[in-house]
Amino acid sequence: MNIDNYRIFIRVAKTGNLTAAAEQLGYTQSGISHIVSALEQEFGFQLLRRSKTGVSLTQEGERILQTLREVVNRDDMQKQIAAEIKRVRMGKVRVGAFSSVAVCWLPKIIAEFNNEYPNIFIDVSVGTYKTIEDMIIAEEVDCGFMSGTMRKELKFVPLYVDRMLALVPRKFLPPCCKVLPLEAISDIDFIIPGEGSNYDIGRILRTAGVRPRVKYSVSDDYAAVAMAEGGLGMTIVPELILKGIGGTRAAVELEPACTRTIGIAERSNGTGSPACAAFMRFTENWVKRHSGDTI
Repeated sequence: MNIDNYRIFIRVAKTGNLTAAAEQLGYTQSGISHIVSALEQEFGFQLLRRSKTGVSLTQEGERILQTLREVVNRDDMQKQIAAEIKRVRMGKVRVGAFSSVAVCWLPKIIAEFNNEYPNIFIDVSVGTYKTIEDMIIAEEVDCGFMSGTMRKELKFVPLYVDRMLALVPRKFLPPCCKVLPLEAISDIDFIIPGEGSNYDIGRILRTAGVRPRVKYSVSDDYAAVAMAEGGLGMTIVPELILKGIGGTRAAVELEPACTRTIGIAERSNGTGSPACAAFMRFTENWVKRHSGDTI
């Protein structure tokens, strides 16, 4: 059993491309191909389907991938626990984050974390709430930022209450209006942004019994902001996104006031590594220290 070969196969499965995986890992394409072929010979079945456009997992490859992830994760944890016992703080933490946290928080958190833990490497993956939940459960990341969760497989630690604000072109608002009643949303063309399309915004509108007049749907929150500022319609965005963009924007409060709770989550089965535990503790303390700032 060569765990390093398992790591290589996992990276190939993630990229879907032998050349890309080779470049990321510092191997030649032929070297990666040879390792995968050796694994297929070891297991006795084909792991990948190869084509001119890349590679994809066979049904057998799909079945064994999660088991190989578990083996690699346990090996990483064993090494980190041994390092912790020797009082050498080292390891790797794979972190999932949605876009506003990745832009506004993570650069500062990682910079300060690295000052205290210089031998812990941080690997960041950016995605939607749902993507991050799934990645934590599948053990593709060790922990991740999200806006609440109801999934029993996850342990969620609340960090920060973020206001949800309406970004509305002035032509749709009465003069000097600083508050937008939720019931007024159904009369304005609506832009659904990626980060909250099925979560915070949906929760707010369902609770209020409001059916938005959806005109546009985009996968990027910052694109939704730009479209609203271009006069194409209104959107609802977390205040953290607007802080990350900077500048003055015509954001108005919702009535009644609406919020989301940003937190960090890990698997609830207690299998997290010492490095992950250190990162989560550090992040919780960092948010507490900066809660009075414009984070």
